[in-house]
Amino acid sequence: MPDSISSDGLRRIRRLAWVVRLLCLFGVVVIGILPFFFWAQPDWVAEVAEKTWNLSLVQLDMGARLGGLAAMMLPTSVILFSLWQMWSLFGCFAEGELLSPRPALHLRRLGLGVSSLAAVQPLGHTLAILALTWGNPKGQRQLWFGLSSDHYLALLFGLLLLALAQVLHEAVRVADENAGFI
Repeated sequence: MPDSISSDGLRRIRRLAWVVRLLCLFGVVVIGILPFFFWAQPDWVAEVAEKTWNLSLVQLDMGARLGGLAAMMLPTSVILFSLWQMWSLFGCFAEGELLSPRPALHLRRLGLGVSSLAAVQPLGHTLAILALTWGNPKGQRQLWFGLSSDHYLALLFGLLLLALAQVLHEAVRVADENAGFI
């Protein structure tokens, strides 16, 4: 156990780590399976295309849906990578590894993952809509690109995590340097 943290504090960190890791596991299962389930159901795709994306004419054949699935796997893979980094970060915390290079690395990777969601989510939606309308007659294909405050917040939150990772990295370096003087 690290000298700088009480056993009660470490117990609370371990409990929080356990909860966060369970939530990460749940997220990996749901987020990893949901795109396949969604794109396998043409009626559901048609409903979302009409109500959410305002598309009246879409192609729901297997090729269009596989193209949509491939497009949405871009943001899905980034989310899964981010959840893996969060799982690993809280694994470090559960082991009592707080002020060391490994948590700083996982925090940095998490920040990169969350920041990149600001770009890959709109790109994934754009490509999915293009896949659903590519088979339409000329003049009825749609290219849609949209940004929302969610994308902006993902970018800001990712940048915050990157800054905190840099601070943690510097704190580890200073702690190692100070340990050398003793």
